[in-house]
Amino acid sequence: AMSSKYGSPLKSQKIRAEIDGVSVHDLTQKYGSPVFVFSQKKIEELYNKAYNAFSSRYENIQFGWSYKTNYLDAICKVFHKLGSKAEVVSEFEYQKARNLGIEGKDIIFNGPYKPKEDLKIAVKEGAKIHIDNFFELDDLEDIARELGVKIPVAIRINMDTGIYPAWSRFGFNFENNEAYEAVKRIYDKKLLYLEGLHTHIGTFMLDPNAYKIATKKIMQLKEIVENDFSFEIKYIDLGGGFASKSNLKGIYQSSSVVVPTAD
Repeated sequence: AMSSKYGSPLKSQKIRAEIDGVSVHDLTQKYGSPVFVFSQKKIEELYNKAYNAFSSRYENIQFGWSYKTNYLDAICKVFHKLGSKAEVVSEFEYQKARNLGIEGKDIIFNGPYKPKEDLKIAVKEGAKIHIDNFFELDDLEDIARELGVKIPVAIRINMDTGIYPAWSRFGFNFENNEAYEAVKRIYDKKLLYLEGLHTHIGTFMLDPNAYKIATKKIMQLKEIVENDFSFEIKYIDLGGGFASKSNLKGIYQSSSVVVPTAD
């Protein structure tokens, strides 16, 4: 360590000479500086850890890579190679997935804004469409009439999981029966059929208990939906918000202490 003129030691810089055995000097020589480097090895390690945490407890599990997190082609390809489907929130991301060779059936189409033309493409290609609001419900009913098909859909639910502020901007609310009304409408109109339930309760979630509450409520709704409307719910999507080992929200303790593991 160096000393400043006031006598207190200055922190010595930690300089990395290599990343995954590749010389940083060689990288900057070739690509210039600054250069952003992603470690495929690290991505694979983290993915497998998370996947094993779930698959060792649930036999039928499917991961989806959220394109909005990082939609660089090379990154998306790594996740798909590992067995992940594509989770997209825009036509831009949807077409990106298609260009990477992902079929419609392996795309989950989420997000609060899906223009009608984009929805129509997704319907024709058999994507999993997660309805976010009543406007989208209108559009999908129009598309069902126009194409003369009955469209399989999922709906996004928001709920109180004890986390504040609650994410109530997206999806249909569980507590005030908005979700039930949406399901009833799907059932009454007979143009769509419900096969999935989705919730995304927040971002950088540090309390695993919130997922426990969300899962209980989703399973309650599943039971109600199957009993009252005879829909068969084929999947539940509990995606999003899992905290990474980073100091994203200005946490005061080390992330290894504060951030819960996938297990």
